[in-house]
Amino acid sequence: MGRQVADRGVVLRAGMNLVTGASPFALCISIDVERDYRLDESFTTRGIEEGLPPIVDLLRSREVPFDLFVSGEIADRLPTGLADRGVSIGCHGMRHPRGPRSYLNRMTQAGQRREISEATERVRTATGRTPVHFRAPNFSADARTIAILEELGYRVDSSVLPGRYVKRLRVLPLLDHRGAPAAPYHPDPRWIAREGGSTILEVPVSPNVLLPGGPLGLGFLNASGASNAIRATSECRSRCVVFLGHSWEMVDWSAADPVAPWVRKAASSRLGPLGIFLDHFSDSTYVNMDRILERETNHAGRG
Repeated sequence: MGRQVADRGVVLRAGMNLVTGASPFALCISIDVERDYRLDESFTTRGIEEGLPPIVDLLRSREVPFDLFVSGEIADRLPTGLADRGVSIGCHGMRHPRGPRSYLNRMTQAGQRREISEATERVRTATGRTPVHFRAPNFSADARTIAILEELGYRVDSSVLPGRYVKRLRVLPLLDHRGAPAAPYHPDPRWIAREGGSTILEVPVSPNVLLPGGPLGLGFLNASGASNAIRATSECRSRCVVFLGHSWEMVDWSAADPVAPWVRKAASSRLGPLGIFLDHFSDSTYVNMDRILERETNHAGRG
């Protein structure tokens, strides 16, 4: 018997959808490796240097495959050995400052192509592997991004967060992923959040049902505890759950550090809660983007 979850008077195997009782889902631990999220805009990488290696060791100790989506501007700061066993390498764009400046969908198509091309080359140089998976800074890809990824030989995009809606100055729409599918799909060449005929496979980041508009991931686990993260994961309505982490969420930030209060709450060097989370879903199938692409390709072939 697999581990069981009790909630709302229903007992289900770990990894089953808590609402529908559907078949166990595949669970992907996906990490954005990027500069620290600081209010003073200083370019630091504490999360990468201090927080990421222990997390990688924890995942490997449990034989959990995972993703590293690497920002081009910090690719040369990756600790050695991180891109080895069990990891799927992706590109996380070139630059990732706070706010709209990093939004790809605010750039021209030529500007996007320059950013993605430069980032791709930096990630390739740093890891020795050509990335075929992409996630835009701040989930900011659009239909033009998808076209550029096709041109550059990418296979997967993971920039859509279903339900995400962002407005600049609370007026001008910056991002609208409302109505996007939660399960992997091929996007419409004209609208990334709609299913269509692109050759790129879109693997959405899983939305957090307990925090509408936000991603399911490490920040929520750190801030709300393992039990709430387990519940939110169990309630996901998708055959593939993408659990998102950021390198700066893996270290402790003091009151004196120039970070926002929500960053301080969402970040922690403690490995215990993540260990509890991973062990709870030990009966589920852990995957990374390489395995998701293989599974979805095989599924489409059988269809």
